[in-house]
Amino acid sequence: MTKTFYSLIVLLLLAMAGQAQLVSQFTWDTNPVTKAAYGPDATASGGMTATSTSGGAAGTNGLNPNSHDVGMTMAGSTFTSMQGIDISVDFMRKENGASFFSLGGFDFGIATGSIYIKYVLKVGGSDVTRTQNAQYGPPTDNAFHTFRFVFNNNTGVATLSVDGVTVKTYATEAAGTVLSWTGAGTATIAGGLDGSGSNIAVLDNLIIQYPPTLLPLNLLSFDAAAAGGAGNKLGWTTASESGVKEFVVERSADGVTYFPIGVVAAGGGVYSFVDGAPGPVNFYRLKMVDIDGAFSYSPVKKVGGAAGVSLSCYPNPVVDYVNVKVGGSGAAKYMISSLDGKILQSGIIHGGQASLNVAGAPKGMMIVRVENEVFKVFKQ
Repeated sequence: MTKTFYSLIVLLLLAMAGQAQLVSQFTWDTNPVTKAAYGPDATASGGMTATSTSGGAAGTNGLNPNSHDVGMTMAGSTFTSMQGIDISVDFMRKENGASFFSLGGFDFGIATGSIYIKYVLKVGGSDVTRTQNAQYGPPTDNAFHTFRFVFNNNTGVATLSVDGVTVKTYATEAAGTVLSWTGAGTATIAGGLDGSGSNIAVLDNLIIQYPPTLLPLNLLSFDAAAAGGAGNKLGWTTASESGVKEFVVERSADGVTYFPIGVVAAGGGVYSFVDGAPGPVNFYRLKMVDIDGAFSYSPVKKVGGAAGVSLSCYPNPVVDYVNVKVGGSGAAKYMISSLDGKILQSGIIHGGQASLNVAGAPKGMMIVRVENEVFKVFKQ
């Protein structure tokens, strides 16, 4: 259940950035390990003994090579329509060489103790291979870390991130440059992965999807303020509006759950909207939608309510404990919820700070709310 919830949150976050599309996912929660959580199943290689065992990421099951190379395969045609790629995996380093996923000229894994990525691009009508070796040395700390590589064909930018933090940004290609899958045949998952005989789960949560699309829009400003008896007035300006359809104005009473209160058609670059029936406290954001249905959100603006407390949370991402620091030394009510509004815990913070145990919370984005202030924290 934890991984299912985490996957839904990941997809929701990516959709908020512009509708990413899932292609393949393996969580290895149960046997057989060739069974996909999404997309086509894989096929076991000859002699493969891999199994699903406890000890995976976030306390769930993971892929245990069982002291033998994994190397399960699947049809490459599942992926060859992808012009860009967003691939992530949880990996516990027990060996210095293995491939997480490979297909044709694309390969993502670890070699000589460092993460590497190789991918092929169509540049000027020709295939050009980009090889990024020795990019990051995963720690040998008996813990899972999330490795994510994104080549966004919309922008031409490729990045490698570790545990949600970007560690490498590669030379930017021209926007619109696409991956090439020339000669791609069979895809391989966990090629050469054997855990060095450790007989424990060392791989988890393989997710492959299209990178999020970007709106052809530049939001220059967005403001909201009380307008006396007329309600609250919102205003925003834009540039580069090619392909933009409309702006959906959304309002929230708590900064977590939003509802649409109006739609403004795109065109002109200067916009205004009046909320004639605001509440005591109002959080506003714009959902900016293009003609293809892709969308993104503006920053949030608050109108009304008390001045609010200052709020900070760390570390971010968080594993077991999140430290919450609140301005002032008095008692303050707090609540932690998931993006779908489910309350995970609540209570009172005394003395201006607290260390809250969130080890049992599902992976994904959490909302920490103290009084009328909110803070987003990603749970690993």
